[in-house]
Amino acid sequence: MSRIILIALLFFTVATAQAAPSNQSNNYEVEVLVFRNLMPSLVGNELWTQDTVNPVIKDLANAVSPVPAPPVDSVLSDAAIALSGNPHYQLLVHDSWIETAETRFASKPVRITASEPGNPQELDGTVRFYLNQYMHVVLHLLLKEPAPDSGASIFGAPAAPVLYRLDDQRRIRLNQVNYFDHPMFGVLLRVTRVPATTPVAGAAPATQSAAAGGTN
Repeated sequence: MSRIILIALLFFTVATAQAAPSNQSNNYEVEVLVFRNLMPSLVGNELWTQDTVNPVIKDLANAVSPVPAPPVDSVLSDAAIALSGNPHYQLLVHDSWIETAETRFASKPVRITASEPGNPQELDGTVRFYLNQYMHVVLHLLLKEPAPDSGASIFGAPAAPVLYRLDDQRRIRLNQVNYFDHPMFGVLLRVTRVPATTPVAGAAPATQSAAAGGTN
């Protein structure tokens, strides 16, 4: 996905040029953009099936669904516009929320989902942001697509969907656009500090599904 990498590098340059707020708040905005790759040539010869991909999503049992942060112009907003206008990609999720930085064991994973008519929970998973000595992000995402032959069935039962998962964790830097890569879909994520006076969105337990798993 060289084109997306180029976009990410461009936005990284823009993002890191912006100064952090002078008041060292412990509140942060987490902005996440998830997109699907529609170019078969970039997928390669790998195959993912129900038999090889674990459908259990880690961290889902403890996930929360915070109230989204008010929409504002941002680096990832520009990326979302670019992806929406590109026929080679499909924008799945563009979410943002404000949370107070906690240590890993005190932090809560945030659930993000995307669905389309006839294919509920097309994308499901969690994003965990935490701060120990450095900032870290942990992703557990599962993308579900209908079987290649939607009419195929086994003994009258619908064919199992094809699953793709992305599990990653890394140390991040403030204001940096981070790119998480998978042959079928990708994630752009950015964390910025917000003033201490910015209200933190309330959170509620996320609705659980049969694929809920334990904490990492």
